[in-house]
Amino acid sequence: MKKLLNERFQELAGIKPLYIEKADPGKVDPQRFPMKLSAVDKEKATKYSDDGDFDGEKEDDIIPVNKGSYATSILKPSQSTMNIEKALAFAIHMMSRTAPFADGPGGDLDAFISSDNFIMDGHHRWIATAMVAPKTAIEGHRVDFPGKELVAILNTLTKGEFGETGKSATGGFDQFQEGPIRVQLEKYLATGAWSMKPEQVQAAIEEFTGVEGEGAKDAAITKFVTNLSGMTLAVPSWANERPDMPVISAKAGHVKIAVDKLNTGDVDVNPPYAPAGRTADKAAVAGLAESRKRKSSQLLNLVKKQIFKY
Repeated sequence: MKKLLNERFQELAGIKPLYIEKADPGKVDPQRFPMKLSAVDKEKATKYSDDGDFDGEKEDDIIPVNKGSYATSILKPSQSTMNIEKALAFAIHMMSRTAPFADGPGGDLDAFISSDNFIMDGHHRWIATAMVAPKTAIEGHRVDFPGKELVAILNTLTKGEFGETGKSATGGFDQFQEGPIRVQLEKYLATGAWSMKPEQVQAAIEEFTGVEGEGAKDAAITKFVTNLSGMTLAVPSWANERPDMPVISAKAGHVKIAVDKLNTGDVDVNPPYAPAGRTADKAAVAGLAESRKRKSSQLLNLVKKQIFKY
């Protein structure tokens, strides 16, 4: 039966189901999709963010996105700037399970992660988790697209779909060494960290290290540095500074919208591209859909006939 079905499938070789096609990162045009957010033209980005519906080949723009869980240690940064004050405050709140990290380290970044394990957002939660418990799982939206090209596509959505501008950041990953960590931890032990008072910070590092009193500080620093030693903190050559990176807000509902647009091929990622006037192309899209529907119906009827024969 398999042989017969395969032969009949060959007769219908023109059938190409939507779900087996997807966008090709090698065909992403850097002129249409700049790497830097500051280089994105808002008017063009607005058009490109929806043009996948009007280019006559919607399936060639599909970028599959699924929910995924990752070991913190395998993830990598996609931006070159970070804020150690924010990261260490996150870590301390995770250790004490204090809001907004009542569940401790890890959790859901609710951000995009590329097929080569670069995180697009949520860097501070990620590195704070690495400092506290690097074996803890982190969740995110796994995108079947490499990091470099994904940044460019998400930057187009950032400006064209959501009208967002870049976030500020200071410093790089060289801050996550013994000296800078010590300076920042001493500051938090003296003045408190966000909602936590100095004595609460002290209690958090004592619980984290199992060491009481003055020794807890050195023990915590050593543990932070040791935990980070197994992480990839070197940024790729294409990494932007934070102001030129995508801003896809989960709180504003933008992540969900972006997931839908990527999964359905709304963004005009690959050629052929939609023309300047979209109206004429709607007929082509409708014709393509009708053709695929007809061929799918033929295939379904064929399979039914073969099944009933046996």
